[in-house]
Amino acid sequence: MASWYGYIGKLLDVDLSTGVITEQELDTGLVEGYMGGKGFGARILYDQLPTGCDPLSPDNILVFATGPLTGTFAPASGRFEVCTKSPATGLWLDANCGGFFGPELKQAGYDGVVGRGKASDPVMLVIEDSSSELRPAPNLWGEDVLRTHQLVKEQLGREFRVTCIGPAGEKGVKYAAIISEYRALGRGGAGAVMGSKNLKAIAVKGTRTISVHDSARFMKTCREAFNELAIHPDTGGGRQKYGTNVILSLMEEVGIHPVRNFQKAMFEGSDRVNEDTIVNLYVRNKACFGCPIYCSKIAEVKDGKHKGSYTEGPEYENVWAFGANCENADLGSIVHAEYLCDYYGLDGISTGGVIAFLMECFEKGVLTESDIGFSLSFGDDESIIKVIHMIGIREGPGELWGEGVKRIAEELDGAQDFAMHVKGLELPAYDPRGSSGMALAYATSDRGGCHLRSWPIGDELHATENRLDQMAVELKPELEKTQQDLFCLINSIGMCLFATFALNLKQITSFLHEVTGIEAFSSSHELMKTGERINNLVRLFNIREGLTRELDTLPKRFFEEALNEGLSKGRVVDLEQLMKEYYSVRGWNPDVVPTGEKLEELAIKE
Repeated sequence: MASWYGYIGKLLDVDLSTGVITEQELDTGLVEGYMGGKGFGARILYDQLPTGCDPLSPDNILVFATGPLTGTFAPASGRFEVCTKSPATGLWLDANCGGFFGPELKQAGYDGVVGRGKASDPVMLVIEDSSSELRPAPNLWGEDVLRTHQLVKEQLGREFRVTCIGPAGEKGVKYAAIISEYRALGRGGAGAVMGSKNLKAIAVKGTRTISVHDSARFMKTCREAFNELAIHPDTGGGRQKYGTNVILSLMEEVGIHPVRNFQKAMFEGSDRVNEDTIVNLYVRNKACFGCPIYCSKIAEVKDGKHKGSYTEGPEYENVWAFGANCENADLGSIVHAEYLCDYYGLDGISTGGVIAFLMECFEKGVLTESDIGFSLSFGDDESIIKVIHMIGIREGPGELWGEGVKRIAEELDGAQDFAMHVKGLELPAYDPRGSSGMALAYATSDRGGCHLRSWPIGDELHATENRLDQMAVELKPELEKTQQDLFCLINSIGMCLFATFALNLKQITSFLHEVTGIEAFSSSHELMKTGERINNLVRLFNIREGLTRELDTLPKRFFEEALNEGLSKGRVVDLEQLMKEYYSVRGWNPDVVPTGEKLEELAIKE
């Protein structure tokens, strides 16, 4: 295409082994078939990644990709995606991030960056207005995330946007995150992949304008969308006041807020750790590029032993991970724990999951004080902080703990039954015994135990019309497929999922067509087909990398141990019928592989 709207039209290919950087023209078929973001990553990895490669070898590929809405005036359009093979699961990984890095990358002249190989020594990739270079970065290696940001900006200028890793990524912690100015590409270990390539940081600065096809209509659609976000009770009310913790008490009330490594569903410390106590720590609001929601908060501990500790957050998932999941009601330590995850470059969900698992190992005698050098009991906030430090630098037993729950359990006799992960990815803050939708979501997520491939509890709990029963099987497979395809689409266009709480698919279609002028983007039906196409291609990728039907499951605890309290009391998960119907709805054969007819329908070329 001679000229692009919504896209820059170029990808930057960086061979870290040779130091050679080349520009690649964006392919029309890639754009129309896979949109951007996750879609770009899926097609590139499926076509170019060697089958069965070690995720931490030079053969792995790391794709940073924006979407057509990234950096435009569309609300909540500051997102970008990182796609790679996960060191945590050995399967597909995409991680999503907001902030300002994605828009800046497009303004610097690129829709994405493809990193391959391994530098012989630590390097930083610097991109400025369509020029790029790899610079030696020995002074950055070994520095924490916060200091790395500071040093890069001191060297290049405050206007540069930075994404980088910390010590956890350098040392190959399997759930190390990539951090971009306090926003995290958190799950699945992309930080470890970046570290394995000796790529410490990427800094971008750009002044390019992103062209829009029909600016008059687009601005009208934007005004309408901003108004709807402003008046919606979630995006314009609760989330602005409470941030992501707006749902904290609700999850407790309906009995799906996991406690004590998913042993319980009622948190005795909820009177001290809830959205109304957390809001007292907020000192100001913060928003990502182009976002009116302002769900991010800056929090500071006002008193106690962690006085002065601060973080951007604390986010709902981390409040749970270091709070209820560890049965810890010390709010100051929760804030400090999230700060340390940013400092070292760690995924908070997985870090909290590892600690809660270790606490249960200690509780059941699988681990003893002589094994680790100190007591590690539920509710011990000081030990939580100690373990994070040990994981962040992989010190002592922290060497094993940095491998994640699945691999730790394989080394400890008697620990498999309470290792709370799916496919090697630690579970987030929703107990599937209280939600059949979340049970199906966890089991079928392409990157392992995850709540961001779909979020069916929104329809189970929040919907005022056509609300679905939490534990019913009926309509859940259809809902799961629809949400997965929609979320995949959203993660490919550069928009935040939170915006979809107020905006509908018709509005999103208007955005895309008005920005790009691409006729294939004018149909909501075709856009959903794009989401389905990407999901099916990722399924093929996972099957090629060793995924079997047996891995589409949940931890043993959810099938055999009923909850004994709360609204989900007495419930266990019955997954068999849900899975059978889901595979049928997806158009997958008995070996859970997309059928030839499905691939032909979606125009997927293997």
